[in-house]
Amino acid sequence: MQITSVVNQKGGVGKTALSVGLAAALAERGRRTLLVDLDPQGHATTELLGLPEAPAQGPTLAKALLKMWKGPVEELIVSHPRCTIGPGGALDVIPTCSGMFDLIRRLDQFRVPGWQLARVIQFANYDHVVVDCPPALDVLTNNAIAATHGVLVPVQPDRTSIRALRLLREQISYVEQSVGRPPVTFYGLVPGLYRRPMSSYAAAAMEELAAFGIPVLPHVPLGVVINEAAARGVPVTTFAPETVQAAAFRQIAHVVDSATPAGGQAPTLPPDEHEDFVFEDFIAEVADARNANDNGSRRRLYDLLPKKPRSPR
Repeated sequence: MQITSVVNQKGGVGKTALSVGLAAALAERGRRTLLVDLDPQGHATTELLGLPEAPAQGPTLAKALLKMWKGPVEELIVSHPRCTIGPGGALDVIPTCSGMFDLIRRLDQFRVPGWQLARVIQFANYDHVVVDCPPALDVLTNNAIAATHGVLVPVQPDRTSIRALRLLREQISYVEQSVGRPPVTFYGLVPGLYRRPMSSYAAAAMEELAAFGIPVLPHVPLGVVINEAAARGVPVTTFAPETVQAAAFRQIAHVVDSATPAGGQAPTLPPDEHEDFVFEDFIAEVADARNANDNGSRRRLYDLLPKKPRSPR
């Protein structure tokens, strides 16, 4: 299962449109594809794909990330019914939910912050997982980076994207070191949200972005077709398959589908990830131990500690 994160802390660069377009194009190629809407704003779920948020009373991504729900990942997933699917393919979604907005504060309390998403999706049965990240370098984005094989970075051809890309590379290096995972592959930059023909200012900015040494993939220019497709809750590849935007998403999907992560290694969970300290579980275990060892008299907690043998005098 190949995990690709679409990430840029700079907002308004076409990140969600790229996530949905990539996932739909992979499904069109006959790949079983899961789109994870990790952005609390939930635009991939509700705006571009026309799906409802996960109901608060049921299993949700937020509950799974916080370990408030520990069921199979299949119970989080819904299928998108209006996408063009190739033979053997699928486009499924883990939708957003109202509890996503409170996640950042609560995930920071984990002993090993960063591995929660990897734990949730590790047993999903798909060829590709596409993660739509929030527009921020926060703990949710760190979770996506920790779990991913490679990243796609949507950019605008202007100089504000240059500093954003520099900060993103620094953040990815930080996450690699802090969680001890293999290097993340940069699949490429995807320029978007510009008007054709490209201005001289935009062309100069693209030259500076290309100097980072990251491949520049097909452009996704502005077009009302993306808004029209979103209004109907279908991907551009289904709504307008002959457009420049749909063709670009298919070319990007070919790059991702053919990619080999750096070193050929997938990120793996640390051995003790499932042993995160939970205070309530600790109290329950202590209470069970006291009951099992109680001979009718109240025992103090230190009575349950192993006793050191006394050394002979």
